[in-house]
Amino acid sequence: MKKAEEKYINIQLITIIFTFISIIFSFILTYNQKLEIQNKKTLFNSTQTFKIAKYNRTLILILSIIFLYVNYKLYKISKKEGENLKPYILQIFASVLTLTAAITTLYVIFLSKKGEVSDIENPII
Repeated sequence: MKKAEEKYINIQLITIIFTFISIIFSFILTYNQKLEIQNKKTLFNSTQTFKIAKYNRTLILILSIIFLYVNYKLYKISKKEGENLKPYILQIFASVLTLTAAITTLYVIFLSKKGEVSDIENPII
């Protein structure tokens, strides 16, 4: 069981690295939005912003699915080992909420028009 548990912890570590990358993209897009509000030259035009936001939100959705999967697998391992399951159940619940938010924000991106992306980049999940 320890080998399987280690495998899922490694998956979490890799997923966290991609989460940091997603946060960096969100920061850059938010900064781009600030420049636009200040009527300064932006880093990206509206089409580029739309594409980056779409890919970033898709990445967040994928990461949310991975976290839910890993939390479920760790729950199953802990159940077999007779551990306290409450922390794992809460982590699964949090993952489901995050997944719901990721789906919602991605849906909002797809509903938006290319020129409106700067208004919907937030919230950051």
